[in-house]
Amino acid sequence: FSELRVYPGHGKQFVRRDGQALVFLNSKCLSLYKQKKKPGQLTWTQAWRRLNKKGKTITVTRRRNRKTTKFVRAVTGATKAEIDARRRAPPSAKASASAKEIAAIKERRRKARAERRRAAKTNNTGRRTERRRAAKANNAGRRAAPAARNTGRRGR
Repeated sequence: FSELRVYPGHGKQFVRRDGQALVFLNSKCLSLYKQKKKPGQLTWTQAWRRLNKKGKTITVTRRRNRKTTKFVRAVTGATKAEIDARRRAPPSAKASASAKEIAAIKERRRKARAERRRAAKTNNTGRRTERRRAAKANNAGRRAAPAARNTGRRGR
């Protein structure tokens, strides 16, 4: 009830109807419990002090978050030394290097596209002409016979 420490050989014990044994500091606490008084409304109890934020003089200080540190690790295709050198380079050097890299990539793409076109021409030209000739030969017999003309008289 009072939340104060009850030492062995002290206090009063009260057993509730449900069988739970409660130990009180003194007869004052027992009497107030039996009167169904709330410990949070009695200023001398620990419950009241806790509810009204009394007695705690220690303030909790915020924990400072540690700043995350960046680690430079080697990436596939570039060592740690190369990455550091690129970072230390002036902005103008970075811009010219990136422009050179972009130009190299575009040139590689152009070459690959031209290679694909050359391969497509060599592979498909012979096939296409053969297919066209075969199709003309098949259609030649069909074109010879004229189609029935529709007179618009429903089969008369």
